[in-house]
Amino acid sequence: MDARAANNRIAAKAQKLQFLSRVPMLCECSEPGCRTLVMIGLPEYSEIRSEPDLILTAPGHGSGRAELEEDTGSYEIRRESRSCGDGDGGRRSA
Repeated sequence: MDARAANNRIAAKAQKLQFLSRVPMLCECSEPGCRTLVMIGLPEYSEIRSEPDLILTAPGHGSGRAELEEDTGSYEIRRESRSCGDGDGGRRSA
């Protein structure tokens, strides 16, 4: 299962249930066995998802060719660099 797709389902369910607090999301790093959870508010998660090349990772977790955009202390936002012919962007499947 793709971590980003799982996080989108978690966010949709949390929105439907009207969560007001932070929500646990899966780290979207490139490590296949990573099961680290990241706590994030729905508004922040929606902002990350508004840009398709941004990914959510736990602090210190990398993702292939993704450059660190922001370190909040609780999670990191990374921007994937796109190269020709790379359809998966280096993202892992959970």
